[in-house]
Amino acid sequence: MMKLMSIALASMLVTATSAYAGDFVNLRDDLPQLSVANGGLVSGAQNPRADALYLNATNYSWVDGYGTGDNDLVASSISYSSNAGNYELKLLDWQVTTNVALLPGIPQATVYDFVYEDSRDGALVFGTRYINLVDNNQEVNFLYRYGFEGFDTASAWLFLSDNDLRMYETGRTSDYSYDRTVAFDADAVRQKSDISVSEGNPRSGLFLVKTNATDYILGDKAIGYYQAGEEGQAIVGGYLAGFVPTIAAVPEPSEYALMMLGLGVVGVVAARRRKQA
Repeated sequence: MMKLMSIALASMLVTATSAYAGDFVNLRDDLPQLSVANGGLVSGAQNPRADALYLNATNYSWVDGYGTGDNDLVASSISYSSNAGNYELKLLDWQVTTNVALLPGIPQATVYDFVYEDSRDGALVFGTRYINLVDNNQEVNFLYRYGFEGFDTASAWLFLSDNDLRMYETGRTSDYSYDRTVAFDADAVRQKSDISVSEGNPRSGLFLVKTNATDYILGDKAIGYYQAGEEGQAIVGGYLAGFVPTIAAVPEPSEYALMMLGLGVVGVVAARRRKQA
């Protein structure tokens, strides 16, 4: 099991690998069963030089109070380099859920939920950050984003701090086993990691899902998390409310008619004022 890189090594790799950055990787939605062999599951790599899912963040701006030292949690903008060029993720919305339980009755984590816009194409990017806070040998092996049925998806990750753990693997499934072949789920994007205070991996990186959705709303089921029992722990998990993708509402013909009527009234009033001047 690959654990967290040291702070010094992580910093060195992030600084030195801008020419080797990966990109958002499109996730397949045309297979009933997903595996690494058929491309349905996409693997990352411990070394960012070889990680197709890794975005090299080159500069950050922070939300006040969330950008100093260990509080580097909420980036208002992220400049990043990828195989396709240099772009920016601009924060549109965010929220935080505290006291997230893994084992019943034990507040284990704080989870951050983000929506960004990518300057490359104006696409929405949903971000997840899981902060494990309790040293009790409990870990989260899978993070999920839900609500993507009917939408295209692409996955990537980046460091917000040197304490972050990389994304090991990703694909469109809600499975929480370590099976090598898993069932496709159009609603879900799974992102694999190993987030544990006891193992020195307290935080996920910023895990990202890019989509062709044109808007977002709050949904009852947006972010999922699961401990898969990798080292004999209980197989437990749950999900949180948060941001989910949607299609921007298109005005009905009757609404268009009202809009045109309103513009007409405004025009008549303006004309009368000009005559009276």
